[in-house]
Amino acid sequence: MPGRPTPLPADLAGRAFSTTEALSAGLTHGRLRGGDLERPFHGVRRLATTTRDLSLRDPGAPVLDVRAQVQADAWAAALVLPDDAAYSHCTAALLHGIPLPRSHEHVRPLHVMRPTGRNPVDRPGVRPHLGLQSRHLVVVRGLRLVSMADTWVDLGSLLGVEDLVVAGDRVARLTGSTEPLRAALDRRGRGARGVRGLREALAWVRVGADSAMETRSRLLFCRHGLPEPEVNVAVMAADGSGFLCRGDFVWRERNVVAEYQGAHHFGSFRRGDDDISRRLLVEDDGWKYVELTRSDHTNPARRHALLRRLAAYLGVEVVADRPHPAWTGRFATTSTCG
Repeated sequence: MPGRPTPLPADLAGRAFSTTEALSAGLTHGRLRGGDLERPFHGVRRLATTTRDLSLRDPGAPVLDVRAQVQADAWAAALVLPDDAAYSHCTAALLHGIPLPRSHEHVRPLHVMRPTGRNPVDRPGVRPHLGLQSRHLVVVRGLRLVSMADTWVDLGSLLGVEDLVVAGDRVARLTGSTEPLRAALDRRGRGARGVRGLREALAWVRVGADSAMETRSRLLFCRHGLPEPEVNVAVMAADGSGFLCRGDFVWRERNVVAEYQGAHHFGSFRRGDDDISRRLLVEDDGWKYVELTRSDHTNPARRHALLRRLAAYLGVEVVADRPHPAWTGRFATTSTCG
């Protein structure tokens, strides 16, 4: 009966390591073939039980969510990538915390970019790109990444306008402005792939959205002819007595507030109690209060009812049940990334 594998040195046990580093630390080739070690990339090993960094987990996400897996694999690949390489496109977006559609929210391949004139990275599990010299770079948790704004421009070759607005809203919130996006797009100019969609998306990016679904809700309203609301702003009492709530979507002229209720709103009695109290407080001050969830996007009957209700409150006579033709087709992401 085979014995237990020889324990790894302490400085290798909790992370990925190169085979060169392991041999220098005294491990044998046989030990590197041990069944307790994963081989994420050629020349790299890591303990199978320590392949994920859960510090990156989003609240409520599966235990091994995509972002944590990408982080672990990016650390592993960095051990054997050229020094002048950086992560880009979907990989950089996930590591920055920029939301992507599920079709592009993947662990492999890792998108890796080098400067033009260098050989593209040729490794299984890597999608190579060139052109790094035209992007700004940042270091996040020890990894070289294309900057958030340049990553957004790179996503123009992969995403439709709606998903570019969602990604742009997150960058604008994290940076506090849409100017980094505008500057990156201007700097990259006509050479950026998908520049037409990027320019259309930039016109719809706003600072303030707390989540991807808040951005999608705002776009839903606008696509169906409703006035564009203010996003995540304070609502004050009419008599000047103080703060009522911070509304996800606010139409002040018509005293209408809409709130997107994500999954975390249904997780505890305390949160539900707070939501009820807030609604009563706002309605008692003469405001119309509308709540919506993901089902109001995915269920056509609920979506149409929501839009008609808001249209009535906002004094809009006609709300189309379908988006304006100018917003159809090119607005959606139709490609896949793999």
